[in-house]
Amino acid sequence: MKILYIITLPQIGGAQVHLFTIAAELMKRGHEVAVVVGAAGWLTEALEEHGVRCIILPSLRREISFCHDFAAVWHFRRIVKEYQPDLVHCHSSKAGMVGRIAAWSLGVPAVFTVHGWAFTEGVAPIKRRIYQCMEWMGGFFSARIICVSEYDRRLGAEKLRRHREKMLTIYNAVSEEAPIRTGGSSEPLRLVMVARFSHQKAQGDVIKSLFSLKESEIKVLVDFVGDGLELDGVRQLVDRLSLSDQVRFLGSQTHVEELLPAYDGFLLISRWEGFPISILEAMRAELPVIASDVGGVCEEVIHGKTGLLVLRDSVDDLTEKLRYAAEHREGFRDMGREGRQLFFERFTTGKMVDQIMSVYEEVQ
Repeated sequence: MKILYIITLPQIGGAQVHLFTIAAELMKRGHEVAVVVGAAGWLTEALEEHGVRCIILPSLRREISFCHDFAAVWHFRRIVKEYQPDLVHCHSSKAGMVGRIAAWSLGVPAVFTVHGWAFTEGVAPIKRRIYQCMEWMGGFFSARIICVSEYDRRLGAEKLRRHREKMLTIYNAVSEEAPIRTGGSSEPLRLVMVARFSHQKAQGDVIKSLFSLKESEIKVLVDFVGDGLELDGVRQLVDRLSLSDQVRFLGSQTHVEELLPAYDGFLLISRWEGFPISILEAMRAELPVIASDVGGVCEEVIHGKTGLLVLRDSVDDLTEKLRYAAEHREGFRDMGREGRQLFFERFTTGKMVDQIMSVYEEVQ
């Protein structure tokens, strides 16, 4: 089968890792694959190392611009005509709209993967309404809409009722091959959070919780992996609360799987999510997870069994979950073992790609 993918940004993130995993696996299976990206970066480099053809589309940008967006549709339409794929598979909101419109205009079936609806709970109300309207329109150009969690499928079915029959759930997955935790628990508890510094993520809540624990003489160490617009603000908060001996900023990392085994647990505190790949990577590494109960997170993390779920925007609840992990080290360690077992049962690459191929065969 000949498949053309399109995604907006090349920087490492959940959608990019997801797309890389699919494209690399399909190449192994003998399919012909090409990927259109708005710019060169981590994704294009990783794909080209695996022999996947990458096409740069400079007019494909994240920001809304009538001129650039019209040009992106026009240029992607030319790419589709030249490549002549059996189908187009779109990832991310902007590329999802551009790709679906262009493919539909040429009679080529388009599949769209939702990496968390832009109108999900936690997003500002005005933005939710705008994105809901856009996705309602985009649904008419979609042969199928893949949701990466049941939470997103239910939300889409509720808000986009006209297109609910096109929606199905296929969970994210990552490769089974990666280092796992082998040592015992360290003292004090060492946690890592892998996420960009943005309004969506809540690294500041982690800092406030560490300060609360420090007052009760419980010490937890946290490393943050990632960069972003709100990094400086979090650094300032760490300095203001005198927590520099407990917090490290490791910047952006391209081989997180090699870092994870050194930690006792994984953090993902955020205001909204789709179905985070970073949690799957932590489960694979046998790390117990402490994460906000938003989006499809509860479909990955079984509270009290593979990790601990935290109420959204609740510093107090996060503080209690960190306290529990610090005071019940063996039980917390057992959650990591359960999480790794769950990962192999539900979230492996082979299962995901088999399901995606079934969708391709259905719409072709």
